Amino acid sequence: MKYDPLEHVATHFLRDAQPARVASRNERDLLRLIWKSPGIERSDLTEPLDLTQQSLHRIVARLHERGMIVFSHAEARRAGPPSPELTLRKDWCLTLGIAVNVGSIGLCLMGFGEPLENMEIRQAGASLSVELERIEAAVEDILARRGAKRRDILGVGLAVAGHRMLETAFNCPLPLAHWSLIDLAPLLGKQLALPVWADNVARTAALAEAIFGVGRDVADFAYIAHLHGYGGGLVSGGMPFRGSFGNAGEFSVLFGREDYDDRPALNQLLEHLRAKGRAGLTLNDLKNEELVGWDGVEEWVDRVMPAHNRAINAICAIFDPALIVLGGELPHSLARKLIERTEFNNLPRHGAVRDVPQLAVAEIIDAPGAIGAALIPLFETVL
Repeated sequence: MKYDPLEHVATHFLRDAQPARVASRNERDLLRLIWKSPGIERSDLTEPLDLTQQSLHRIVARLHERGMIVFSHAEARRAGPPSPELTLRKDWCLTLGIAVNVGSIGLCLMGFGEPLENMEIRQAGASLSVELERIEAAVEDILARRGAKRRDILGVGLAVAGHRMLETAFNCPLPLAHWSLIDLAPLLGKQLALPVWADNVARTAALAEAIFGVGRDVADFAYIAHLHGYGGGLVSGGMPFRGSFGNAGEFSVLFGREDYDDRPALNQLLEHLRAKGRAGLTLNDLKNEELVGWDGVEEWVDRVMPAHNRAINAICAIFDPALIVLGGELPHSLARKLIERTEFNNLPRHGAVRDVPQLAVAEIIDAPGAIGAALIPLFETVL
């Protein structure tokens, strides 16, 4: 039977109506407007939601009774009766994001749309059951820090490095082989006794950048995730675009066997620097902003620039975004070096060139995959 996380949402989060769900479509539209504009007055919601004043007041009252929103008194700025200001009640629910990368697992605990705390644990080896037990222990730890309990969690977003296969199974890099080709959401859901949604870690990082980072004011942008591998995500209309098979933004597909090792993947940089004498180097060490001055880095940049430019121009040709973000675990200093040397294929026609996207460094650098993963349960149920 197909796993449906909505069937595992705790009843105290559900509305008293059929079908059983956390919020209706109108309620979700209203909650998202309040989330994007905290302190918005109730009277300002009528027009964007295309609701009658009577319907709007009824929905707002229902959400207030459920403890999802709070009222505050607005200063008198207009004629007529005062209209309350509305904000989300941040402790109405918690969500949890778990991001599985090569070498580390990141966690983000989020309130009702607001990140609260991040933590990271190292991978334990090649046993999935051990990894799940360590994730559960980390969940209990991060909840204890906030004085919260597992029943306070609306849902869990699981982000995994790898190509999406069927349902919630992924084909991961070799160091994550024990996570590969297994329907993960039911397993983690059983371990935590919570509903679990799953996606690729590069796409959840793109979502975090769209909501909290440099992409928050850009409707359409591409996110390149420089991790152990080389992937990314596409954001269209402010939300991730996944494609028919859930793999939109898998930029490594641009490269064949003959040039696969020349992608700007951090695993390739790691191997290159180890060959230069830094034998004990790990992926985590590559986050060092001083990295650009290390012996061998400039040589690696020279090597990967053709692949970088191919990816940038492919994104321009196919997606035509306003912005391309360099993110993942790439240090800002190295991202800026790649941006400085980017070459657009932009031959003039009739003396004019076309518009090209802005290139930017990701703002969300601490657990972006986990932060984006923590947003998934909210977007699937209430926002």
